[in-house]
Amino acid sequence: MKTKLIISIFVLSALAACGPGPQTSTAEKPGNASAAATAALPTYDSTGVISAVNGLTLTLDHDGASAAGVPAGRNDFQTYADVVADAPLTPGVRVAFKFRKADTGLQLVELKAR
Repeated sequence: MKTKLIISIFVLSALAACGPGPQTSTAEKPGNASAAATAALPTYDSTGVISAVNGLTLTLDHDGASAAGVPAGRNDFQTYADVVADAPLTPGVRVAFKFRKADTGLQLVELKAR
């Protein structure tokens, strides 16, 4: 009987010493925070010609955007499926577009045929 009492006290002491598990944060995930921060960036307008399409990366020969500090030339633009869903994606097509300068590069936010 004394053995069961001693073991019970030992087990209860061990459980009490464990304490609660690690606290989980309800803050936004880093990916969500960066997406929200990117959406807050200003957009710039330009026109150009689609040079190449590689998945969700478009290479455009464009007229530049002086307000963004982007000179005329050829650049890769990251994009999203909803932006290119109704857009022309054939190389050689002239387009008008809006973009943002994000930490990860240039991102298309709108693309239309001209």
